[in-house]
Amino acid sequence: MSLVLTALLSGLGRRFAYWGAIVGAMGFAIWILIRQGKHAAEADLAIRRADARVRALQTSKEIRHDLQNADRADLERRADRWMRD
Repeated sequence: MSLVLTALLSGLGRRFAYWGAIVGAMGFAIWILIRQGKHAAEADLAIRRADARVRALQTSKEIRHDLQNADRADLERRADRWMRD
């Protein structure tokens, strides 16, 4: 009787080890995919932030250039329109 129980339990132990290894491998693969997705999202956000900063700096440079090259009458007209709005 004990030989039959030992054989059943050892077979059951091998099955648990097999399924445990499969579940562990799937969990590890899912963890890696989530981690890679997170890093990709962070990199995408950093790129979008850098692009927005470059656009803001270019806009600021263009406005500064326009103001430096504008004559006094144009600046006063712009200021009056800005104060009115």
